[in-house]
This record gives sequence, C-alpha cells and structure tokens, in this order.
Amino acid sequence: MEFNFKKAGNTVIVYLKGRLDVNYSAEIEKEMGKLIAFESGSHFLINMKDVQYVSSSGLRIFVLFVKALKEDGRKFVLCNINNTIKKVFEVIQITDMFHIFNSEDEAMQFLKGIDLKKQD
Repeated sequence: MEFNFKKAGNTVIVYLKGRLDVNYSAEIEKEMGKLIAFESGSHFLINMKDVQYVSSSGLRIFVLFVKALKEDGRKFVLCNINNTIKKVFEVIQITDMFHIFNSEDEAMQFLKGIDLKKQD
C-alpha cells in the first residue's frame, strides 16, 4: 500500500494506492495518526481513486479518524471510492458517518466552505 499526501489550503489530501487490508492498516493508522497530530489545523481528504480493496481493519481506522477529527471540529472526507468499496460501506451501514464525494474537486469545494475556527 502506498501513502502520499499534499497540503491544499485548510486540507491535507491523502492518496492511498493498493489494498488497505490487515497487512497494511496498522502502518496506515500510524502514519495517518502522526499526520493528523502534526496538521492540527487541517481537515483531511482521503482520495481512494487507486484503492482496490478495504478490509474491516481498514474501515476501522477510517471510523477512528472521523471520530477523532470530529472532536477537534475537523472533517474527514472521502472521494473517488469504487463501487465495490462503496457497497461495503452501505452493507455495514457506516455511509452516514462520512462525507463521500465523487471527485477530489467536489470534496475540496465542500471543505473550502468550512472555517475551522467556527466549528463546535
């Protein structure tokens, strides 16, 4: 699994590539945890264009991070999820926990409108 990121305005965009399964979820959790702590004034956008598979351990880290960021008034959003992964989100009924967008541009437009200082 590859993990890259860039900063754009008030958002850190994370690019994952490969399979987010039990073999890689601990590593991604560690890297994301460090990045979230370092970028304490940022929202997070996960671009999943190049992710073919997400296991339950991968979904678990998404749930952990959405909750952690929410406590700080920050957003954790997803984009470019393939239909197979989207169905997994629907089957285990966690779709409503996330803001999911079809493209990175749509997600960035959403996040641009959210002032971190005005969050509860």
